[in-house]
Amino acid sequence: MTLLNHFPSKNETENKSVENFLVDFESALESTLSGIDQPVLTSAIEVALCGGKRFRPTLCFLSGYPHGNYDDLLKASIVIELVHVASLVHDDVLDNSNHRRGNVTIHKKIGVNNAILLGDSLFSYALELSTEFQDNTVCKIVSRATRKTCSGEIAQNSSIGDFGISIREYEQIISDKTGHLFGASCRLGGTLSGVDSVDRENLESVGISLGISYQIFDDIIDAFGNESNACKSLGTDFFSQKPTLPILLLLEYCSKNDYSRIMDLLSTNSDTDFRVKEITSYFDQYDILNKCLTFFNTHFERTIFLADSLNSTSAKFNLTQFISSFSQKVKFLNTLKQTNFLAVHS
Repeated sequence: MTLLNHFPSKNETENKSVENFLVDFESALESTLSGIDQPVLTSAIEVALCGGKRFRPTLCFLSGYPHGNYDDLLKASIVIELVHVASLVHDDVLDNSNHRRGNVTIHKKIGVNNAILLGDSLFSYALELSTEFQDNTVCKIVSRATRKTCSGEIAQNSSIGDFGISIREYEQIISDKTGHLFGASCRLGGTLSGVDSVDRENLESVGISLGISYQIFDDIIDAFGNESNACKSLGTDFFSQKPTLPILLLLEYCSKNDYSRIMDLLSTNSDTDFRVKEITSYFDQYDILNKCLTFFNTHFERTIFLADSLNSTSAKFNLTQFISSFSQKVKFLNTLKQTNFLAVHS
């Protein structure tokens, strides 16, 4: 079947805001999902239409509007979001997460094997849909981003329990795992709007940088956030022995004597409550939350700089406005307290 059966008419697409676009996106996504195979249809609809921030469709739209064809921006946004949803399904299986967006994760409902196959189906469907554009450019962008996302997931999974990785290696993992889908979203918008090759590269760099900043934010929330506000399981990075920024910074700044003890705490699954309390005390002792915030702010400032350096006037305006709204998340980080890490397991 074709990607979508119903699109707004040309008159309906004039002067669209992000809010208008996302309304159209949800409707078009629902229509598109009807073309997926029956055995996975119900579960696919559940995981794809359960809400979410829709950052990737938003970035695609902002990078391409108003010069890009509105229908094409919708189509490309659906493709990139389906890849993202598929990665979340697999992510939750790997992390054994219980909740996603306030709902029970799909693998807890249909089983791990079926959830893995569901994610595979969504990946495949997204790539199939990407072939419906006039040339293979969209397919190449999405395929590369999908490959990078999978590589990042593999690298992250392989690093579980390896707290000797460097912060640079951590950044590379999250660049692949999260950044490249953000980058592809921006590149798709720029490509569909006809910007030159230099700005397509620049738009991708903005997206990758924003994706890295967002993943750093997410990793900080996982350690120091409040589960009732986050609407998802927290503490999964620590309990799955995933080396993320808070732990890596702790290991970088702690004393030699404390390093050995911290490594012991990280490498065992026994006495979980005691381990959390002791790790929390080390977080407090070495001011790890504030070090995480400094690290985040450095990346976020680079994202702002890259967006401000774009040649495309419309994309520059749209993305700088969006990134400015993202700064509300920075303010939220400043409300976090060290003791919230302990609350994860209380």
